[in-house]
Amino acid sequence: MKLHLAAAVTVVAAVTLHSGPILAPQNLERLRPGKARLGVDDLMALRSIVDVRIAPDGERVAYVVSTPSLEKNEHVPALYVVAAAGGPPRRLAEAVHIFNTPSPAPRLQWSPEGSMVSVIALVGSRPQVVAIPVSGGEPRQLTDAPEGVFGYEWSHDGKRLAYLTRDPMAPDEARRRQDRSFVVRADAADRPTRIAIQAIGSGQADVVTPATQYVDSLSWSPNGREIAYSAADKSGFMAAYSTKIYGVDASGDAAALKGPPHDAPRVIVDRPGMNTGPRYSPDGRAIAFISTNGRAEIMAPRSLTIAPSSGGSPRVFGLDDAWVNEFVWARDSRSIYLEANDGTFARADHMFEQPIVRVSVADGRAERINGPLVAFDIGISNDGRRLAYKSVDARTMGDLQLLDVASGRATTISDVNPELRDAVVGNLKPIAWRSFDGMQIWGLLLTPPDAPAGRRLPLLVYVHGGPGGGFTLGLFPQFMHIVPQVDPYPTPTLAADGFGVLFPMPRGGAGYGEAGQRMIVNAWGEGDYRDIMAGVDKLVADGVADPDRLGVMGASYGGYMTNWIVTQTGRFKAASAGASLSDLSDNYFLSEGGEFMAEYFGRPWENRASYAAHSPITFADRVTTPLLIQHGEVDPRVPIAGAWKFYRTLKSMGKIVEFDIYPRGGHVLREPMQQREQMKRNLEWFERWISVP
Repeated sequence: MKLHLAAAVTVVAAVTLHSGPILAPQNLERLRPGKARLGVDDLMALRSIVDVRIAPDGERVAYVVSTPSLEKNEHVPALYVVAAAGGPPRRLAEAVHIFNTPSPAPRLQWSPEGSMVSVIALVGSRPQVVAIPVSGGEPRQLTDAPEGVFGYEWSHDGKRLAYLTRDPMAPDEARRRQDRSFVVRADAADRPTRIAIQAIGSGQADVVTPATQYVDSLSWSPNGREIAYSAADKSGFMAAYSTKIYGVDASGDAAALKGPPHDAPRVIVDRPGMNTGPRYSPDGRAIAFISTNGRAEIMAPRSLTIAPSSGGSPRVFGLDDAWVNEFVWARDSRSIYLEANDGTFARADHMFEQPIVRVSVADGRAERINGPLVAFDIGISNDGRRLAYKSVDARTMGDLQLLDVASGRATTISDVNPELRDAVVGNLKPIAWRSFDGMQIWGLLLTPPDAPAGRRLPLLVYVHGGPGGGFTLGLFPQFMHIVPQVDPYPTPTLAADGFGVLFPMPRGGAGYGEAGQRMIVNAWGEGDYRDIMAGVDKLVADGVADPDRLGVMGASYGGYMTNWIVTQTGRFKAASAGASLSDLSDNYFLSEGGEFMAEYFGRPWENRASYAAHSPITFADRVTTPLLIQHGEVDPRVPIAGAWKFYRTLKSMGKIVEFDIYPRGGHVLREPMQQREQMKRNLEWFERWISVP
């Protein structure tokens, strides 16, 4: 799912609070014969697949599994290879420190001939490309970029590597940093991100893009003579909406990288908005990429787009406002496999799915293939017969699946979290209701597996981030695309303890197209609030929810909505707001993404009354619900100043409010110790205020 805002005072180091006996997976607390409660510590021991790549011959799949380590206080990635036919996986290169700062980003690839897999790994203090022989042998460091490597790709003949790196800092800046006289100047240009090309086995790299560009992705042409790439002329939050597609000469001598000077990059796609992630077709005639199609707007759909590699007008494959997250060419260059949310294949009861869709290049015809309900990291074998990806079902963490393209048969070939088979994970299903204006609104409902028939449940409402974000199927429905333990709310544990959880998808978020997102322009807290409350009313009317035992929670935009809800109604007995907004103007003036607010509300001095009318702090005197505020100390997306303002306002008014600050924490918390603490704190908070039978 896409995310925009990405989600007595107690200042904690995030290591001390506990909420009862929570046991490790091997000692899961038994609730009933054959099943066990998933406590917070159990959630923190679950593993997640963070990268998948199928071998060129389609006979093996490499993947990286990340495991939270409380001892190391980091998410530790491990590399495996498994046969396409299944069987026990084999771990490779245990000594290689796969890049995991702030969270795992292995950038896993196979060498073109299939003898090695490569990852970005920490070598000293810098990320570099490291290749690991699949048949055994010592890992091999391929790059030695002074500022590290942030992305890369093998040339099709396997003789060269192109990678992204930053220019070294100027000698004067290095000196001033050393003697501590360095000063940060507002809006000073960052050092550019550039493409370097290096022959395998050579220590010499040739930088081929200009210092005026910030490159974010690249793709080798099949003949190795050119690299297509996307770049902006600036950095920062809005830079992605100023990207163009370029081609640069890559025809230098493969052994020495010497020869005539490289030509200046040629422009392939030159238009406003986002144009990113170019991928050459296997026949070299076309380049596919993700684009907002001339619109530099955050709410514009990110569509699959194709342009001739020689230049020319792009063709858009919109799929009814789908937001394309990733794609891969079929080997015959006649179709493209993609994964998206929203749009044609993710509406109504399917809006919680992200299936694999095949799009015909000739006529744009799209069909959902027999893939998983939610897919990530799609890869294809060289013969085009097999796709490999991470597949997520309703109550899983995800496993590897292999899809035979001809038959549509999918086979699961991993079992990353076998303990989940013996755990209480609750029942998750899509539900729908009619809102105040008749609009059909969807959500997910999580219920305890053994809830007695006819007994009303204590219900927690979990509001997603965004506003343009949403939920998918999975054990952590908002965060299955990354390390899921960034989720502040341990919903599997809450369900095991007897809570129901409603994950509403109100207007303004994914699932209703661009028109649905624009329903809350200049109107946060209006229709979206009423959509959520209509869902609560529906569950109360149906006898599912106990109207006297309601709670609400959410982070980022979900934190805003939590703050807003407790200023509008006293129905909720407890609330928890993470990374939350209380004064909307703060997020224009203080956030790294201030223009985000301008797209919804204009600029504060142009729309003062509306900014105030839609800010929870304006109505702080109405709050009667006990509120827990949680915030990362260095959150750049939603700065902590707003949380302090709301806390101090409520505290001075005599409201029940507590405030937890997480040192080093950003918009989400990346350290396992803090993640565990935040989950436990939220569990304790709701159990304190809302009784469970």
